[in-house]
Amino acid sequence: MWSDNETEKDLLGFRVHADLIKSVITNERILPVSVGIFGDWGSGKSSIMKMLDQELNANDQEDTACLYFNGWTFEGYDDAKAALIEDILIKLKENKKFGHKISDEVTKLLKSVNWLRAGGFLMKNIVQPSFMAYATGGASLIVDVVGKARDFFGNAIENSTDLVNKMGTEEGKGIINELKGIIKNNNSDAIPTVVRKFREDFEKTINKTGLKSLVILIDDLDRCNPERIIDNLEAIKLFLNVPKTAFIIGADERIVRHAIECRYKSPNIQSAEIEQYKGIVTDYLEKLIQVPYRLPRLSNADVETYMTLLFCNRDLSENDFNIVYDEFVKFREQDRHSSFNYEKVKTLVNGKKNAKHKEVVQQLQMVQQIAPMVTDGLKGNPRQIKRFLNTFTLRLELAEIAKFDLDEKILAKLMVLEYIALARFKELCDWQQMQNGRPKQIIELENHTQNPTVKLSMELAEWDKDILLKWAKMRPSLKEINLMDYYWIARDKLVNTIDAEAMVSQIVRLIYKSITTYTTQASLKSEVQKISQLSDEERSVIFNMINRNILEHPNEERYYEIAQTIINSGFSDMMVIYKETLQNLRDNKKESSIPASLAIGMVALGKNDSDFMALIKTFEETSKISKSLNINFKKK
Repeated sequence: MWSDNETEKDLLGFRVHADLIKSVITNERILPVSVGIFGDWGSGKSSIMKMLDQELNANDQEDTACLYFNGWTFEGYDDAKAALIEDILIKLKENKKFGHKISDEVTKLLKSVNWLRAGGFLMKNIVQPSFMAYATGGASLIVDVVGKARDFFGNAIENSTDLVNKMGTEEGKGIINELKGIIKNNNSDAIPTVVRKFREDFEKTINKTGLKSLVILIDDLDRCNPERIIDNLEAIKLFLNVPKTAFIIGADERIVRHAIECRYKSPNIQSAEIEQYKGIVTDYLEKLIQVPYRLPRLSNADVETYMTLLFCNRDLSENDFNIVYDEFVKFREQDRHSSFNYEKVKTLVNGKKNAKHKEVVQQLQMVQQIAPMVTDGLKGNPRQIKRFLNTFTLRLELAEIAKFDLDEKILAKLMVLEYIALARFKELCDWQQMQNGRPKQIIELENHTQNPTVKLSMELAEWDKDILLKWAKMRPSLKEINLMDYYWIARDKLVNTIDAEAMVSQIVRLIYKSITTYTTQASLKSEVQKISQLSDEERSVIFNMINRNILEHPNEERYYEIAQTIINSGFSDMMVIYKETLQNLRDNKKESSIPASLAIGMVALGKNDSDFMALIKTFEETSKISKSLNINFKKK
């Protein structure tokens, strides 16, 4: 098995990206700067962050310091801005290189942060509600205010009298007087003044350290909710972006854009204004992130190299792996395009009388075979590759426990199909179950790959796609293989129809939530457009999630409407899934649960798809949806 954590060794060959970013953030002429390392979930952003952290904190980097933060750790704070700033200040104070030089300055800044937090908290949760409570005599509001005050001041606050007493202290009076002054005078300059003073003090503190460059890494920002993402970015821009600082933010750019939309998008935006609004989002993002750096997906050669090194790292001794890794580093410095594969590893371990070496070389031969399909299926994503290999390993172990004699290459080939086309993987399962493990359809498919002039039967129409034909052509052949045992150990994927949900980034969940919580048909159409930001695989996950909700809640109109809106917005893959969903309901005698109000939309879809029209005409005649459909057929 392989850990999902970053490794100290650069198995991805990403050192070149880290070195480039390092050259930018240590260039005094362009500081201050904010750099966004953008990439999909699991694309290697955190690995680059760890490399930068390690290099910039090396003993020979006297004039540069690097502080690492996980943005997700501030998720639970009431004031994320203050929490981030406070954590940065504490780490500055604790730094062994220069912390002793700036202890007093940091202590002063921390007090400023406490006032910022106090001001924000009290304005929102105590001052305004207190004014309302005393003005209206609302006793229940007083209780609520006391509860929130206890959270801020501590458990010494037990009742409204304690609250009044606390607010009567010099500390309390100072907070209230400042806040009352802002409210009374509508002093819009008060907050900018506080920000400016903090920036000036922070800049003086950085200067006193003697550093030429302070680098602050903020990782996992895209795991936060949209509100927290913007809070953290604005804290950087408003308070901390001073000379000699560089901020490196690791995130999925799509999630950051989504967060900006959530914060600033008008709920009444019209469809004609969407393009203009996208431009506003882009402008705002460019103000927060000055230098965007987008990580490329791994190529076929990169994937083969990465998988090769993963197996070597797991199965070779530490000494033998270090020999392989050192050779890989030299190889990559001279050749950025070719794969570091089993032939090179074989040469390095050749002549060693070790059964483990022979086993590793055999596994690497399999890696070379499946790498192109894994690249296509997993879109060159390092984290998905690790999870693919972990699932592969678990199934081999299960097969051993179940006393199945499986061919690793056949298992790998079937798993590739599972990842690139889950629906076809399940279809093959159905065929092998009906034919004692030896489906004739595989024979027809493989014969077609050898002689494309022979057309595939209608039964295999959905298999007539380049990626599936490449898969069918991939060795070993499945013609003579009994697939029953292979499918037995894959039952986890056959039960869960949305297994891929766990394999993609948070952007899928965010977009799914925004689609399924729509308030008007116009807002639904607007949210559905976000699907275009996603990869084919991510779209498939969302479509399958909608499919699952229809099957689990067949009487709820909302999910059908979502599916039909997606189809009408031009996402044809949704139509394939929608037809399968409706057919499932029909086959299980559940069409009576389908709301009759959907008939108009279904008939409209049927005008452009004869198969869909034929399907809905087969609904049980006594069902409400069938009766409503018949009425609309006559109107047509």
